[in-house]
Amino acid sequence: MYLTEYRLTNFRNYARLETRFDRGLIVLYGQNAQGKTNFLESIAFLSTARSVHARRDAQLVHFDAAEEGLPFASLEAVVQRRDGTHRARMIVNVSDVEQQRTQKTIFWDEKRLTILDYIGEIATVLFLPQDISLIASSPAVRRRYLNMTICQIDREYCRDLAKYTEVLQQRNATLRMVQERGGDPEVVALWDDQLVRHGAYLIVRRQQIIAQLDEIAARMHADLTGGRERLHMQYVPRLELGPRNAHQLSLGFAPEMWGVQGSLLSLDEVETLFREELAAVRAQELERGMTLVGPHRDDVRFLVNGVDMTDFGSRGQQRTAALALKLAEVALLRNKKGESPILLLDDVMSELDHERRRLLSHLLLDDTQIFMTTTDPNQLAPDVRANARLIRVEQGRFIEG
Repeated sequence: MYLTEYRLTNFRNYARLETRFDRGLIVLYGQNAQGKTNFLESIAFLSTARSVHARRDAQLVHFDAAEEGLPFASLEAVVQRRDGTHRARMIVNVSDVEQQRTQKTIFWDEKRLTILDYIGEIATVLFLPQDISLIASSPAVRRRYLNMTICQIDREYCRDLAKYTEVLQQRNATLRMVQERGGDPEVVALWDDQLVRHGAYLIVRRQQIIAQLDEIAARMHADLTGGRERLHMQYVPRLELGPRNAHQLSLGFAPEMWGVQGSLLSLDEVETLFREELAAVRAQELERGMTLVGPHRDDVRFLVNGVDMTDFGSRGQQRTAALALKLAEVALLRNKKGESPILLLDDVMSELDHERRRLLSHLLLDDTQIFMTTTDPNQLAPDVRANARLIRVEQGRFIEG
């Protein structure tokens, strides 16, 4: 899978860009604040319909366009896949500049699609400098990453995630109402069937995908560290038991039951466990006014040579583990879709030592379309640089060579 034609209009600092690409490594280089990261963000946005930087889509629209009374951004691409040539187009219209309200319209082969029906058509993997937070930050960051990864290969997961989020919000509102105003606590149980049905599928797919990523990432990590370190990922479904426990436990079961060392649980088994745990913590939920059980509290742990990287890993180790995870994601998407996703690497060399830069450079030598940003293309291995297309980015413009 790769982009052959690409057009941007009024996206970030790109007033107008029209270019063509081929497979292989495309290196975007230049000084900071010229538009390198903005360009990668545009491809990720066209792929997932979500911005990795902007809190609101209105912030993606070129400032001059808004000032001139034309508050819109347009992204268009011709995508070459195994099943043929496709055209993608996404338009962001700002309907209310003051309130930053927008309307997003998506077309795939000139057919208008919803976001849920569109996600996955253009598979991408994006690595940003701040992705070290995948390892070092909160469980919510890792859940967001996991959700977006699985949504690219499983639309049913994406739909269940949307339904689960909606049901969770309604159930929490009911819990707060009972907590504040009193009433029959059994009214909360009316949401349990939907919560379990949609949530159990999320848990099952997460345990499956994490088990697959664990196997691939371990190999990638061994390559990046010259075989000196061993990465292992653990899926940790979370349950907070309230005041009688000061810490969170993994749904009351040993890690091997969740595919860390043994077989994975079935959908029926997860649904049964989920219902039992909801019943067990009902009193605590009513006391606290929130849902304490479910995939909205899941986590993923990263162990290197048995040491938890979130709590004890060095910055270099955390960054290498995150990079191994991203490269594993590339391999996973390739396996699931039968072709390589587009890889977007934003300044990944900046915090890697010389040896890990060299190992990464040679891992990139395949048929994947790769967009990489850097302030200095000399950070790449000479043989990799010789086979790359070099584009200098200057104030939202591409300059070849």
